[in-house]
Amino acid sequence: MPLVDTKYKYNQAVVKLFGYGDYKKIKITTMRCLRTAGIEDDSEVKAIRGTVNDEKIEESIIRSKNTVFELAFCNPWELFFTATLDENKVIKNRSDLDKFRKEIKDFFKYMRKKYGLKDLAYLLIPEHHEDNENWHMHGLIHGLPVELLHQFKIGDVMGKKIAEKVKKGEVVYNWLDYYNKFGFCDLEPIKNHEAVSKYITKYITKSMSSGVTELNKNTYFHSLGLKKAEIIKRGFPLVDFEPSFQNDYCSIAWLDYSKENEELVKGAIF
Repeated sequence: MPLVDTKYKYNQAVVKLFGYGDYKKIKITTMRCLRTAGIEDDSEVKAIRGTVNDEKIEESIIRSKNTVFELAFCNPWELFFTATLDENKVIKNRSDLDKFRKEIKDFFKYMRKKYGLKDLAYLLIPEHHEDNENWHMHGLIHGLPVELLHQFKIGDVMGKKIAEKVKKGEVVYNWLDYYNKFGFCDLEPIKNHEAVSKYITKYITKSMSSGVTELNKNTYFHSLGLKKAEIIKRGFPLVDFEPSFQNDYCSIAWLDYSKENEELVKGAIF
């Protein structure tokens, strides 16, 4: 009887349903080789725990980008948020990412309690300023009523980029609760859910990922309870789907969601 390789499965597809409401897509990931859960391969050389190298950083970037896109696309975000720090306010050292993360998490908890915002949620990504030392953040927010925001208007104190948008008639908000505690910020209504979900991943870069990995921090953080993509089928693909991305290890195909497409894909996976 021929030996069966139980360590790996070959040519395996995972189908996930991304999005919510009217914003849905089907993702088919086909992997050339997939490790069987719970089975270790003693012949593989594993990296020393806690070390940081280019390969690990690259893998971390890919994982982070994929997860951030998933969290972005699968939740009903309403505002794109940019948060800076004023060293004359609560955080005196703008290079202290650890304190920034802690304080902003506590800030969101306080906002929920103060205003009864049980649905207030966030997905935030730290980014270095051009000095490569001090931090600010970009992210997505939902559950924050516009009644708590001040719409920037000509004559307000604001940055040059915000002023240019205001002059064009675009809607940009200031969050006074954040401003009074931390410093300048701006929030813009999200117009294209899929586009902003892709855009937010651009802030996860090799230089940023290397810095926070060495600090043993994630490259992003978010509130609890966010939705993720739903796995709707696993197995052997009976047809080849037209890939939007492929390499030596996997291929990825995306389909617009419809009940017909969902049933078609399920029927094509054995």
